[in-house]
Amino acid sequence: MKSRYLFLGITAAALFLSFRYLLPLILPFALAYIFAKILSPVINWTTQKLHWNKKVSSVLIVLLSVIAVGGFLVYTGLTLTTQLMYLLKKLPVYEQLFIREIEKICCQCDQMFDLAAGTSYYYAQSRTMELYENIGTDVIPRISGFIFHFLKRGAQIAAGTFIFLLSTLLILFDNTFPGIHRKFHGIVKKFKRAGFAYIKSQAIIIFIIAVVTSLGLCIIGNEYGVLFGVGIAVFDAFPVVGSGIILIPWCLIKIIGGDWFAAAVLITIFVIATFLREVMEPRLFAKDVGLKPLPVLVSVYVGIRLFNIGGILLGPIALTILKAVNEELKEGELSQAGQD
Repeated sequence: MKSRYLFLGITAAALFLSFRYLLPLILPFALAYIFAKILSPVINWTTQKLHWNKKVSSVLIVLLSVIAVGGFLVYTGLTLTTQLMYLLKKLPVYEQLFIREIEKICCQCDQMFDLAAGTSYYYAQSRTMELYENIGTDVIPRISGFIFHFLKRGAQIAAGTFIFLLSTLLILFDNTFPGIHRKFHGIVKKFKRAGFAYIKSQAIIIFIIAVVTSLGLCIIGNEYGVLFGVGIAVFDAFPVVGSGIILIPWCLIKIIGGDWFAAAVLITIFVIATFLREVMEPRLFAKDVGLKPLPVLVSVYVGIRLFNIGGILLGPIALTILKAVNEELKEGELSQAGQD
């Protein structure tokens, strides 16, 4: 038992060091291996059924896949960037509208609780100023630094993309590509069942919810439908919290403002998003995997603290690896106890 916990601790330390220092170096090759595994059934079908040359088939299918995925990502990225720039330009207008709404709500609160006129608004104004100060001193510099860092590393990203494509083709060309050592087959099998199921299910659900949310926001005439739709869909992936923490207050604001149609659409989006996650997640993400919401939430939080935004994915991956290792060690202990 103690040796198992010691091994899990060593594994956790190894994962941290690997994610921190090794992953940036091997990421293009790891992604290329996964991409090649995804495309290999299609390539095998074209070579066996259509009798295409394997290398020609590999090149064509990889290029078509990259063009399709790249075109979608470029279009989505341009749309998000355009809407974000438009939002930033109109922020002063929205600030004035926000202040007016706050004044109305504060006046109602003063009347409701029999407070002196302006008491609630003064309190809200002080809190708002603190929020603006935090945004100015913390959030905006971080965003600016991230954009500058991203542009600065443009050449590295381009080189990494080229290496990724070349590695994918070389893996597909090589029929003798080394496999996993037999000793690690059990752990890898469990990780595939848990880790890949988590990643696949979250990616599919986030995409579908983003499409549904974006369409719903466009129906009510929101100018930033795609931007907010993608943001809400990503936020919906957080365990326990979900999209309701954004959509429900937004719906209540619309009700207070008398916009019943927009409120109905927003609550419908929330119901559909919740239904999709509750129905699709158990089907895509096998129930026997055993990743409960609280440990996943903890892993996401720890991942973000350690690896910034990438921790949203790296945290649950580390959790599934540790779970797979723990199950494999337990099975080894039980088999050893049975032999004794």
